Amino acid sequence: MKLPANEAMSREAAIALLNSADSPFATNPVSIRGVEFEVFSHAPSDMRDYFNFPNTHFPNRDFLIYEDERLTFGEVHRKSVALAHSLKRIGVQPGDRVAISMRNYPEYVFAVEATLALGAIAVTLNSWWEADEMRYGIEDSGARLAIVDEERWDRLKLSFDLLDLGVIVARAENDVPSHVMKLDSLLAGDTDESFPEVDIDTDSDAIIMYTSGSTGHPKGVVMTHRSIISALMNFSFIGMLAVLMQDVDKESRGEVLAWLTQGADAVEDPIALRLPAASMLLNVPLFHVSGLHTMLFLSYRGARKLVMMRKWNAEEALMLAERESIGRIEGVPTMIGEILNSPDLAKRDLQALTNIGGGGSARPPEHVKLLQRYLPNAVPGTGYGMTETDSAGTTISGPDYVARPSSVGRPSPPLMFIEVRDESGNVLGPNEEGEICMKSAANMRCYWNKPEATKSALRDGWIYSGDLGHVDEEGFVYITGRAKDIIIRGGENIAAAEIENVLYECPAVAETAVHGAPDERLGEIVCATIYLVPGQEVSESELKEHVGQQLAAYKVPAHVFITKEPLPRIASGKFDKLSLKQRAIENLDPN
Repeated sequence: MKLPANEAMSREAAIALLNSADSPFATNPVSIRGVEFEVFSHAPSDMRDYFNFPNTHFPNRDFLIYEDERLTFGEVHRKSVALAHSLKRIGVQPGDRVAISMRNYPEYVFAVEATLALGAIAVTLNSWWEADEMRYGIEDSGARLAIVDEERWDRLKLSFDLLDLGVIVARAENDVPSHVMKLDSLLAGDTDESFPEVDIDTDSDAIIMYTSGSTGHPKGVVMTHRSIISALMNFSFIGMLAVLMQDVDKESRGEVLAWLTQGADAVEDPIALRLPAASMLLNVPLFHVSGLHTMLFLSYRGARKLVMMRKWNAEEALMLAERESIGRIEGVPTMIGEILNSPDLAKRDLQALTNIGGGGSARPPEHVKLLQRYLPNAVPGTGYGMTETDSAGTTISGPDYVARPSSVGRPSPPLMFIEVRDESGNVLGPNEEGEICMKSAANMRCYWNKPEATKSALRDGWIYSGDLGHVDEEGFVYITGRAKDIIIRGGENIAAAEIENVLYECPAVAETAVHGAPDERLGEIVCATIYLVPGQEVSESELKEHVGQQLAAYKVPAHVFITKEPLPRIASGKFDKLSLKQRAIENLDPN
């Protein structure tokens, strides 16, 4: 492999180098369920192999930090191996579904590792669900075993008699019934160093992760071993791409270039050992794809230390960032906004913080300016992906993001392909708005037990996202709203996200959701529900005037509802616009 000098490379040259035939990130076409995809030629065959990697190469590095507990990669591996053998002894077989629901405890990691390493399927239930919702997830997935913390057990036991279910409770401080197992006892006394030997097909199911909607039951997204690993290696590719492109951190770029000289042999030579130690705040629930994939799983290849938060709090996040020399923080816009507005921000030493990422929902463009102002040494970035794509999609950071704060970036090379299509499935040109569609080996296999929903969302290998947007001439993707989040006022289509971005530019606005309400004359009118920054005041007329100064008159909200409480959210973290719309209807028609 002929390598360039140790200097910043263009995006095109860096992609070509990383994706060359003798690179660890080389790809080749493979037919998966009758559709051809590009896949990584040197990818681990399954998640068990993926989990073995850090124990082989850097077992003594710090991995999980939770309050006063510190675990190395080797210690996490040994506990996960012990649990895997215990699960096998109690009858867990490949293909069995194991429900997991708990706070972000280290035990969550042991449970996921052990389940996947056995070839069983981890069903990552939303830990915010109440008893009936948990019962639905267990019955829908067909789980025969649940691993939960004590708080989730207190909910689950309300319907336990109705379920054919074995239960393991983590961190049980109180007595549990005799037929319920304690996780601690399953982690002790096992001297095995390796996971049980089982045959795992790379395209077999690995995880069922439930998406959440505002109505009806959530859908179980089925991820395979290959789809998860494809997404994780794609994220690693993007990380290497950033190092090669940026005209900073020349030492790291030199190490990456030296690593690449080994060609395919570099697959077994961790680049992580050549680069500065990485650390990240784990502040997103592990039942979300961003928490499980981009935070937890991605850390296995990068030897990255994860500092786990029991519950989100901006001040605690800043304290941990200083104490643990955190290098990267990611989160939904509300989290990053709370950090930027925290009085503790100026008090903390955050020299180690070099990256601020985003995701989960669109970040207001105004946040990019605030990040530059208050955290000038941290590179801002964001991305776009879905549970259905194993979080893969687009990425953008640094100067590209500063110059295009409304964009979510370009398709993630080398696996991801994105097209914008109209209602008939025709591919649209640059800057034409339609539905965002994504194709890669990271896409889900199906929605569990929902063939019609699968058929609608997954067509010939393409995920139809339900998000509206366009791609510009340079390939940057812009999300303008949801296909079901369009307000049609007098025949004019209005994207709620466009108005929301303008409202967020008002310093007094902490959270806003733009939605429609029925109107006899126009069919629908524009409404906005707003939660103000505590201590700030702004009137409805002032907010309307603010929007009217930047957008056409028909886009100005007819009604603005100011609430004293943060806006309600569905489990994915997005605003619950259906309930907000219903509130608006009731306020407009008190009778």
